[in-house]
Amino acid sequence: MNIGPAEFGVILVVAVLAVAPIALGVWAIVDAANKPEAAWAAVGKSRATWITLIAVFTLFCTIIGVVLSIVYLVSIRPQLNAATT
Repeated sequence: MNIGPAEFGVILVVAVLAVAPIALGVWAIVDAANKPEAAWAAVGKSRATWITLIAVFTLFCTIIGVVLSIVYLVSIRPQLNAATT
């Protein structure tokens, strides 16, 4: 079976859409795990809770996992970075 440019484009888009949410979740989890516990305490958040929520929802309900990853990366991460400097 020959794959033409249109089919290849569709396959590429589907592959990216399948991998992107997992990659985003892994990035958020690794980043959260590397932040010091003192920074988490300073912002009043729980590292274990955020890592668990992102991991579970990324695996079992991808849309919520993506939302949680974005919330962490856009909202919590800057707070943690400010607390470490």
